Amino acid sequence: MKKRIIFFLPVFTYGGASESIFKLSKFLLKKNFSILIISIGKNSYRNELKKIGADLYEIRSSRAFFSILKLRKIIKSELDKNFSKIFLISNIHYANIISLISSFKLKGIKIILTERSSLSELKIFTNLVTFLKNRLIFYLAKYLYKYSDLIITNSLYEKNFIKKKFQIQNIKCIYPPSISNILISKKVKNKYKSLKKIIYVGRLSEEKGVITILKALSKLNNINFEFKIYGEGAEKEKLKRFIKLNNLNKKVLFQGHIKNKDLIFKDANLFINASWFEGLPNALVQSINYNVFPICSSSPGGNTEVIKHGKLGLSFKSNNSLDLNKKISFFFKNKLKLNQQIRKNHLKNYTENRSNKEYLVNLNRLK
Repeated sequence: MKKRIIFFLPVFTYGGASESIFKLSKFLLKKNFSILIISIGKNSYRNELKKIGADLYEIRSSRAFFSILKLRKIIKSELDKNFSKIFLISNIHYANIISLISSFKLKGIKIILTERSSLSELKIFTNLVTFLKNRLIFYLAKYLYKYSDLIITNSLYEKNFIKKKFQIQNIKCIYPPSISNILISKKVKNKYKSLKKIIYVGRLSEEKGVITILKALSKLNNINFEFKIYGEGAEKEKLKRFIKLNNLNKKVLFQGHIKNKDLIFKDANLFINASWFEGLPNALVQSINYNVFPICSSSPGGNTEVIKHGKLGLSFKSNNSLDLNKKISFFFKNKLKLNQQIRKNHLKNYTENRSNKEYLVNLNRLK
């Protein structure tokens, strides 16, 4: 009899959370587990998941909140099947709340909540509606999280935040499977040595702070640079307008979503993350793995953990383009490089093998 894992991630598009679940699913399928992935709307990994033998269910719902009854019906149908044990693993705060409500008083299921972002993001809002929604989510999380069997965070920052704010002890930190293996620090020579190549990798959404990077670069003097943006999102048109108004058209290139990490990182000099908040960004880990020096925001979440609190990169004040501009200039002026011994030892925390094995250990511990 197999054990059944139900992953619930409402928005299953290309990104860190989806990629981590895909890698974990692929691993658990080889360990006598059966996998069901539930999303709300289209699952971008549909073909990849079917190929590895995972089951999929795409809930049709206009809002995540309206999916509660549908999710409960799916869970109840799974409980009627012949599995030795069933785990429901939900991802991200609002999905965790939906999972807890949907599973209320259902026996025979272990509920694992994962925080792949940071609950600190609920303190950020742009209007009254967002403020009220965020406050409600935070209040419900504080009240309901204690009813889970286990909480998993992907940064020590978030683990300590939840322990302190919610007074919860059944919580573990498992770093995401950001890299398959640690690459030898062999750098491809940049044939355009006078041209400094800067990259950003991630969604183009407001909270990712790409506009902060552009503002910093627009005031970068005496440095011949090229800035490549890898990703798609709702902010793209706004970013294009800023680029045009600030005469950056010849310096900034949109590359879209590219899966091949070699193409992204191989000849880059500098990687920048400017998020307002983070879980633990895979791209930041990958930049260090490819020996590309990173500069990241000191936002709530795992950013500063990845750069080992300044030993493997620089940090700047979140949403502060002037501070970022200074850090970029400092990096190029001083020709900073990553310490290879620290880099190699630190990257062991973020390998796919280590992350997957830690999940397996914790799943087997739940009785």
